[in-house]
Amino acid sequence: MNKATFIFISCLFLLLPFVLSADKIESSYQLIICTPFILFLGIPHGAIDNVLYLRDKRMSNAQFISVYLIIIGLNVLLWWAFPSFSYILFLILSAYHFGQSQFNHYFQKQSIPHLLLFIFWGITILSSLIYFNLDEIYLIMESTPEFAVFDPLHQRQDMLYVLLGSCSITLFIMLFLAIKRSLMLYDFMIEVLVLALILVSFYFMPLIIGFTLYFVILHSFKVLREEYGFLAAQKEANSITQFIKMVAPFTLFSIAGILILFAAIYFQFLNLTYGYCLLIVISSITLPHVYVMNKFYLIFRGVK
Repeated sequence: MNKATFIFISCLFLLLPFVLSADKIESSYQLIICTPFILFLGIPHGAIDNVLYLRDKRMSNAQFISVYLIIIGLNVLLWWAFPSFSYILFLILSAYHFGQSQFNHYFQKQSIPHLLLFIFWGITILSSLIYFNLDEIYLIMESTPEFAVFDPLHQRQDMLYVLLGSCSITLFIMLFLAIKRSLMLYDFMIEVLVLALILVSFYFMPLIIGFTLYFVILHSFKVLREEYGFLAAQKEANSITQFIKMVAPFTLFSIAGILILFAAIYFQFLNLTYGYCLLIVISSITLPHVYVMNKFYLIFRGVK
């Protein structure tokens, strides 16, 4: 069991009594509680995309940042023109990215079963998050005009079918890989336990708090450890302090950008809600980040 899994289990059991004993926590309060964790612990895992991607690439740092920002800008325009499509695209990319980060260290190659495991494990995670919190999501869509467009995508029966189907396929692929000894029996059991605990946390916890717990600990913290291990092995980050200095500039730049957008909303220069704005920002950052991390994992396996 790795450190991220242990921390996740510990936080889950520590938080559950407080969450279960508390009254209903409004989404706005959840956002206030969770946003600092997403900003300061979630964003950093993508703050060295330039360092990871520019290895042996004939592209300057300025060119990389320009392309990165152009992709982000195009995705924002896509959200403006086709919000439902952008939302689905975001979920699919996130599903693949979550699954890849969870299982990549087990495999030395990316065969079709591995790729299918990545995507269906991620779909299981996201569909369970949505299905177990549909009542809260419905309230958000009713009270927030921007989110109302997603109502046809959150039908209860359809989400149940997606959850059951993706979960069944995920377990089947994991069992298949265990039988083929591509995934050791111990690792298979640990991953089944982790998946079960994630589903439990999504079932009992409010939408944003449950997602933040998973995203910060099981995803971001795990990826940060992999990035640090890789750069340390390459003698590019000789200490955690040096790694933090590498991560800090773009983390702070991203946080400053989000705060500027929030200020624009507060002073009514931007006619969006904070939650919807944060969704678009995270989606827009995710698009290039998934591509960079896919390249990184190819190199990462080679190093290992």
